[in-house]
Amino acid sequence: MSKTYQKYSEEFKLSVIRDYYSSGMSKYACVRKYQLRSDATLLNWLRKYESEKDSLPLQSDSSNDEDMANRSKEDYKDENTQLKKRIKELEKALEFSRLETLARDLMIDKAEDYFDISIRKKSGAK
Repeated sequence: MSKTYQKYSEEFKLSVIRDYYSSGMSKYACVRKYQLRSDATLLNWLRKYESEKDSLPLQSDSSNDEDMANRSKEDYKDENTQLKKRIKELEKALEFSRLETLARDLMIDKAEDYFDISIRKKSGAK
């Protein structure tokens, strides 16, 4: 059972990194989009080109307007669906965070009542 290694050109690596930084997509989504062997591949590239991040142009040589004009309705629908899914995930995470904060506050209130001590930091303390 031997491993086969995929060689990627520098141009391809830079275009993937450029797309990752400009689109704001997750590392996992980027790995899936470009069908990379693993997320470690992308992480290695990001580390390797981290010093060049600021000098890396966000847009590739091709015009972005042409890309927008050539997109099909299906592409827009797919992107819209992905964005709606991402919004729902973020709303769910936000609600979980709110509930977690509420639970923590309730636990502190109960502990203060039970032990008859002040646990929360006073606002005027240095």
